[in-house]
Amino acid sequence: MASTTTQMTLADLPRLDGLWAPIWLHDGGRMVWGNRAALELWNAASLTDFQTRDFGSRPEGAPRAEGETATGRWTFYPKGRPVTAWVRRSGMALPDGRLGILHEAQLTAPLADPDHGATDTEALDRERAMLQSLIDSMPDIVFFKDVNGTYLKVNRAMLDYAGRPPLGLTDHRLFDAETAVRRRRTDQIAMQKGFSRSEEWFVHPDGRRVLMETAKAVCLDRSGKMLGVVGIARDITERRQTEKQLLRQHALLQGIIDTIPDAVFFKDRDGVLRKANRAFASWTGRPLEQLIGLDSHEIWPPEKADGIRRSDALVYAEDEPRRSEESIPLPDGGAIWVEVLKAPIRDAGNELLGLVGVGRDITLRKAAEEDLRRSEAEKDHLANHDALTGLPNRRLLFDRLDVALARSRRSGRMLALLFIDLDGFKAVNDRMGHDCGDEVLRIAAARIAACLRRSDTVARVGGDEFTIILEDVTFADDAGGVAAKIVEAVALPIPVQGWTAAIGASVGIALFPADGTDARSLLVAADGAMYRAKQAGRGTHVFYRDVPRRNPD
Repeated sequence: MASTTTQMTLADLPRLDGLWAPIWLHDGGRMVWGNRAALELWNAASLTDFQTRDFGSRPEGAPRAEGETATGRWTFYPKGRPVTAWVRRSGMALPDGRLGILHEAQLTAPLADPDHGATDTEALDRERAMLQSLIDSMPDIVFFKDVNGTYLKVNRAMLDYAGRPPLGLTDHRLFDAETAVRRRRTDQIAMQKGFSRSEEWFVHPDGRRVLMETAKAVCLDRSGKMLGVVGIARDITERRQTEKQLLRQHALLQGIIDTIPDAVFFKDRDGVLRKANRAFASWTGRPLEQLIGLDSHEIWPPEKADGIRRSDALVYAEDEPRRSEESIPLPDGGAIWVEVLKAPIRDAGNELLGLVGVGRDITLRKAAEEDLRRSEAEKDHLANHDALTGLPNRRLLFDRLDVALARSRRSGRMLALLFIDLDGFKAVNDRMGHDCGDEVLRIAAARIAACLRRSDTVARVGGDEFTIILEDVTFADDAGGVAAKIVEAVALPIPVQGWTAAIGASVGIALFPADGTDARSLLVAADGAMYRAKQAGRGTHVFYRDVPRRNPD
């Protein structure tokens, strides 16, 4: 609020008699009036005596009209020693029309008389001067008012703020009615509750509109009697503008990151969430406002929070961005896969502030990758397995046989290769049809596989032909025992689609290294032994070693 133009008159002067600061009125030729502090300053016994005093050097720039003010530094010599004071001079109209100059002195520290010891009064003067010098050096406004709201002590900043000498006046004499009422109310709050704080816009005498923050506290003497209130007021216009600018920047930044579909977050060095966007909040199922200020253990389940802490620690330890993929539990009990990039963040002075992170939902991508892996696995399975029985095909058989032979060569242990042909299958297939034939093949394959160890391999290498790899065979009869079990299992009746199929198995057995040293020679030997088994009446097994050899002659 703007200052009023009401000026102090002679009738107001008696109210200034009890103030600490020396105040006097000079008409250009003589002293018209001075308060007790002014008389004490000059060691004058009365006003008449005071009018005879020398004022020392006169500063230039004295007011030339009513309402004009000027402030200057004066040096006085009361009591035979120099005293320096800042004196504010204000033009005042005298009853006879002449211009009087009202002086308000704010004393700085006086110099001690080198020839005389300091008295109690001088020590008190010195303390007052130092106190005034201290508060005058403050850029903030400092003032003291009595219980009636009358200004009894102010600093230079208050003089500039009020636009006129305020001592002995109340806010009602200095400012407009609305401002005065508001300030009196905060005075009363301070005296009732011990403290008050307020903010108000004010039009400075130079026309600037400023925002003032004022803190007031009750002032008591040693006996507890209330003397008034002491106050400090500060121009916070620039600070408030900075705060508003920061708020605007914050809102702009929040608006920008909220439009990002990826989750964005910033955590300080203690792991406390300081900023995040709506996408991040959606992962937690909680409003964003409830998340700010929480750490990981207050947001996520314990196991997940521990993992996040470890990941953050690696970012700080490596001091570089780190990318990871992790599963995030959702409030509905489900989960999503996310790819998270975290990086340490520093200020302009390279001080570590915390870390910033960006998380992207990759659930669909992970599902597509899983589908691709499954598809590749299925293609690999189809390329290496028989579509009807699910057993390894000829291609996979030779791969595994090569590996098994290599192991047998290293270990020196025997290996057996069994070649199986189903007896009577063609007749079943012709009589019952291909669908029943396929079912018979699947059942026969399952029965053969059930006779083997998990480490053995059985493959379908033809329409009704199967081959078996038996590793780590100790005795040849062990392979014969497996062959006998297979013959017995296949010969059992096979119920299929209301029919009963009866088939058998002829098995040829070749041994490594006795009957062959590579995959192909072993397969030829086992195939030959199988034909010998068929010739022997079917439903039996024959070792290649028992097959008669032709006489080369």
